[in-house]
Order: sequence, then C-alpha cells, then structure tokens
Amino acid sequence: MANNEYTLSHRDVVKAIIIDQNIHEGFWTLNVNFNVAASHGPQLPDPCLAVTITGIGIMRAAAADPFAIDAALVNPMEPRRVEGTVQIAAAVNGTRESGMQFCRDVYRNVAVQSAIRPPTKPG
Repeated sequence: MANNEYTLSHRDVVKAIIIDQNIHEGFWTLNVNFNVAASHGPQLPDPCLAVTITGIGIMRAAAADPFAIDAALVNPMEPRRVEGTVQIAAAVNGTRESGMQFCRDVYRNVAVQSAIRPPTKPG
C-alpha cells in the first residue's frame, strides 16, 4: 500500500535536485523563495499577512556552509565510454602481482569490437 505523505529533510531535497538536474560539481544548499503580502480587507478587522512559497530550488553555497551538500559526493561523474576504444578494467585495479596474471586479467576484461563477422553456416 502506498503512503499518502512523504516527508523529506532539506538535505534530501537538495540531494534529489542535484541528481535530477545531473549536477556533478560544487556545493549546493536549499533555496526557498517567498512572496509576502500585507492586506486589510473589509471582512477582516485586523491587518493580515499572507506568506506564500513561490519556488523551491538549490543555489551554490560556500564549502564552509554547514548546510551545503557536495554534488561530487552525491552524484559522482560516471566515466564516459568512448566508442571504439578498449576498456581495461584490470589496469585500474592496480593488481600487478605477476606479468602473466596481469595479461590474463586484461584478456578477461577487454571488449574487442571487430568489423569482421564470423562465417555463418548456410541455412
């Protein structure tokens, strides 16, 4: 059964916006824009004040701000794959115990794309 209400902290709202807007760098904090209007109407004997929220978002903050969220930690940049290149995962791991083991690891983790198609049996 779905809940009827979801409550987020200000930190969770900032994190959600950082991920939604695909932000990967900088420190960000919550930004709430208010509209304030004072009025005195014929049916209200006392003056009143109406406060409405016109927008909720994030804005850049200083790294020393205690409410700042680091986008690099919340939404780290994913390594981009370049078409036609070889991805070697073993080289990133840094495990070079012996040369032969390194070669086996590279062989297992290299994706080679070939323009030559293997021969197929005539059907």
